[in-house]
Amino acid sequence: MRDCLKKSETYLQHFKKNFLLAIPVLFTQLGVICVGFSDNMMVGFLGKKALASVSLSNAVFLIIIIFGFGIATSISSLIASVDAKHEYKKGAIILYHGIIINFFLSIFMYISIRIFLLYILPYLGQPKEILNDTISFLKVTAISLIPWMIFEIFRKFSEGLSLVFPGLVITWISVFINIILNYFFINGCYGFPKLGVIGVAYATLISRIIMLIGINFLLYKYKKVRNYYSHLKIIFLNKKYLRKILKIGIPSGLHMLFEMSTFSISSFISGKCGIKELAAHQIVISLISSTFLLCTGFSVAATIRIGNQHALKNYLELRKIGWSVILMGMMFMFICSFLFIIFRNYIPYMYIKNDHEVVHIAEKMILIVSLFQLPDGIQGIIIGALRGMQDVNVPMWISFFSYWIIALPIACFLSLYLNMGIQGVWMGLGSGLTISAILMIFRYHNITKKLIKKQRSIIINN
Repeated sequence: MRDCLKKSETYLQHFKKNFLLAIPVLFTQLGVICVGFSDNMMVGFLGKKALASVSLSNAVFLIIIIFGFGIATSISSLIASVDAKHEYKKGAIILYHGIIINFFLSIFMYISIRIFLLYILPYLGQPKEILNDTISFLKVTAISLIPWMIFEIFRKFSEGLSLVFPGLVITWISVFINIILNYFFINGCYGFPKLGVIGVAYATLISRIIMLIGINFLLYKYKKVRNYYSHLKIIFLNKKYLRKILKIGIPSGLHMLFEMSTFSISSFISGKCGIKELAAHQIVISLISSTFLLCTGFSVAATIRIGNQHALKNYLELRKIGWSVILMGMMFMFICSFLFIIFRNYIPYMYIKNDHEVVHIAEKMILIVSLFQLPDGIQGIIIGALRGMQDVNVPMWISFFSYWIIALPIACFLSLYLNMGIQGVWMGLGSGLTISAILMIFRYHNITKKLIKKQRSIIINN
């Protein structure tokens, strides 16, 4: 009985520490969700064609940018490790190399989008009536890759130092700026040109430039950050640090690419089913992206706390922290799933009001995706936990298997060959999420057990 009480107290202590890190990140991600929601809601008033073109644009943009986000995630785990030992110079060098890597990567991504628009997109069998808006939208948002990619490096640097409020504050400032600019550019108010769908792209570009400037201004106010900035200077790139970042960053980027590209490709599959199906797909994508982004607050907490314990070689504590975060995430996603089921008949009207066919399709899809919220949250949190231990190669292959070998083939087969339409798409995606969650649980259990066993054998031998 006493052992049970001690374990309960231990987990309650971890819950409190997890919350202190997760809640600010959760509200930061809520800001990102509000940007996406406001974009979709305002575009939804323009009709299903506008909503479908934004869906297709976001699918392309996500495929291109997601690899860079993976590179950025390596910064948080590396900074968490050096911060535990107060190695300020090493941290500054890691930050500098991260900025340089993501800057050149963003240039490459911008060129990739331009090539995609010219030579690939017109031949993918998408509805012709939305292609012009899609291409114009992407031409503008592609420019925002550069400030956004560099912003992500600073945000992950901040999170690695357990400073989560700068990202929270600047994200919410950008939310209000983005909503105001959306209104001005879409409708042509107060001397602004009336740009329609393309106005959303210009609002996004401006808000992302402000985010980059703002986070640097806020970070400099922290003494801890200035300890790192004092060692920050222009130097020749060091192969040692490039390898250190890319060793974690490339597998993390590929992992995210395999997962997110699956959801982006699902938009193209939905586009083959028709404009109404693609518009409904965008509603559902926006919805599940929101819950996943909120759940990443727990994932970031796992990365930071486990990264610190891994650097200090406290493996038993590390394992407890991981399970405590996973349990919290499961409870959160269960609540989200329950709310989806209860309010599925009302949610679509938040995005589109005058097309009952699109609403009816979205209602059915929400019921399906609610069943996969729990595995989606579990696999996302465990990825963060494994990243804190700098274990990224096996999760990368788990992602490849779950999404490209399981999810996409099933989605294509059910939707296009068995004529199940968009329902088949989401059944395929749900299968991939479930497989990923199961394999990630086994990976986390095995790797933490091995670390504890190895540590105990060293203690016994000494």
